[in-house]
Amino acid sequence: MAANAILDTNARRLDAARFAHGYSHTHCQQYDSDQTCAWYHGSWQFLRLLDLVSTPAAHASHFDAQLERIANDTAFENILVSGSADSSMVQTIHEALAHRGSKIKITVTDICATPLEVCEQYARNAGIEITTLKQDVLEGLPQNAFDAIFTHSFMGYFNDENRQLLLRQWAGALRKGGRLVTVQRVRENYANELVRFDAREVDAFVERAEQIVQKAANDDFEKFNVVGMAKAFAKNFSNYPVRSAGQLRAMFEAAGFKLDLFEQQTTLGIEGVTGPSVPNAAGFYLIVAERL
Repeated sequence: MAANAILDTNARRLDAARFAHGYSHTHCQQYDSDQTCAWYHGSWQFLRLLDLVSTPAAHASHFDAQLERIANDTAFENILVSGSADSSMVQTIHEALAHRGSKIKITVTDICATPLEVCEQYARNAGIEITTLKQDVLEGLPQNAFDAIFTHSFMGYFNDENRQLLLRQWAGALRKGGRLVTVQRVRENYANELVRFDAREVDAFVERAEQIVQKAANDDFEKFNVVGMAKAFAKNFSNYPVRSAGQLRAMFEAAGFKLDLFEQQTTLGIEGVTGPSVPNAAGFYLIVAERL
């Protein structure tokens, strides 16, 4: 990518990060614990600018390859993005299928208004229309409505019981022959009920954020206290471990999917930084599943 293009992309990402940070404090989902998800959605895109979190970009070749498969297949028009921390998946799909114009319909669903508005903002700037659904995905999706579902590292937000329900919801939302394209991290035989940053990992995550912010000398990183965001993110983040590749495969098959691709791939990690949400050198599975 040319230098000017990189600068332009980073400028757009910074604008989106500023917007999400402000929007999250008044629109993020309220939970029973009396806490909102603003610590997550308000910081995610700043942390993405620092390359501290694992995003679809880390597995771009996987998503690009699957989009190339359907780029000229008119049987794939209605695409669902299930769960979206930012607009990166919408952008990936739009750029890959832009040549098909208005025949491509993109729907984004999430329980929180903030990422949906971020996706809407991207769509307005890109001159396209998308549909957004603010809902708990477990409470039902439009049946047989989509030709493909794209999502990234989403199953870790559900325990084993709800993960199986999630897969059934995805299967029901796809037409026969529709495809689910995702990436999921597997932590083989993980002992704890939840995956969290431990104290050492919090310190390493924050220290890396401090190093990048100091080197970048970006006024916005100081103005928005990105280091403070990194600390809050690391202390609050948790998800449910997927403990077995075999179990994950069995869940897909039980939900009515045929696995076309189920392949482990290494991802470039961050030296000296570990944690449940950072890029990791092993354990990610590239998945393409067809609804039977």
